[in-house]
Amino acid sequence: MGTRSIKVKIVKETSSTVTIKFLSLNRKMPVPRKEFEQRVEDGTYEVINPTVSEDKD
Repeated sequence: MGTRSIKVKIVKETSSTVTIKFLSLNRKMPVPRKEFEQRVEDGTYEVINPTVSEDKD
């Protein structure tokens, strides 16, 4: 199967959520960190900028 991944850019990270920007849609969306990490591992998301400073909660 040749499924394509969605290209995303990390906008903001906290201890519980990751806010991502969909490059193709130009939309931002907060995602729970656990879900985000699972989607990256599964290949659903392709992270363009993997290094972003973390905010404190």
